[in-house]
Parts: sequence; structure tokens; C-alpha cells
Amino acid sequence: MSRFPGWTMKDIERLADQTKNIPTKKLGKIPQQKDGPDYVGMISSALTALKVKHEREYKFLHDRRFRFDIALPKNKIAVEFEGGVFTGGRHTRGKGYANDAKKYNLAVMHGWKLLRYTTADTNEVNWEYRIASEIKELVESD
Repeated sequence: MSRFPGWTMKDIERLADQTKNIPTKKLGKIPQQKDGPDYVGMISSALTALKVKHEREYKFLHDRRFRFDIALPKNKIAVEFEGGVFTGGRHTRGKGYANDAKKYNLAVMHGWKLLRYTTADTNEVNWEYRIASEIKELVESD
């Protein structure tokens, strides 16, 4: 599925190959917005401790900017942590919510299993290991 009508994945890959060596201006690293704890990092650390191979900020469609917070590409399992749900953050405002819905629908259409978590899931001790265990259980059930 390409968002460019008439384009195939080969066309997109060919364009990507052609643009690989174009010099770009170095802008430096974009600073991360830090309003609170790195919940995704905590889940990632728990997955590493449980020896579950995963990637952070995984781009799952070549022709889109969408990324999963955590992905297990081999198993096509995606994990999204919805921050700011109770504080009027991006995930609950119009455009952010609509973009998330589009992203999640595209993921499912491409065969991904999607797990979503919020800050409400962080209210117990060792919450990150509970989430990591759920993910590991899903991997093992495949």
C-alpha cells in the first residue's frame, strides 16, 4: 500500500536509494521534550531484562513518518505509550488523536498487533515488568 497512487514499493525504494547520498545540512539533535519520566524507556529496560528483542522508535511504513514507541518487527507487535492522556496532552487533542487513529489503523491493516498503555498503567509497583511480561506472553503465543 502506497499513499502515492500508481506507485509501487519498488518505486519508493528506488527513490529512497537515489536520495540517500544527497548531502543535508546538519541541524544537530532535536531536543526531547521532558515533562516527566521516560515511561517508554522503563518498558524497554524491562523487556531487555526479560531478554525480549525489540526496537524503539521503529518506522513501520517506508512512505510515512509514523513510528512505534516500541516494536518487535519479527513478531509484528507494536507497543504505544499514550502520555498526557489525563493532562490534555497531544494524544487527546483533535489532530493528535486523529493522527494516532490513522497510524493505528494502518498498522493493523499491515498485520501488526498493537498494545496501548497509558500513565494509568504506571500506578503499581514494577508496572513496567507487568507490561513487559504481557508483551513476552504475546510473543510466546505466536
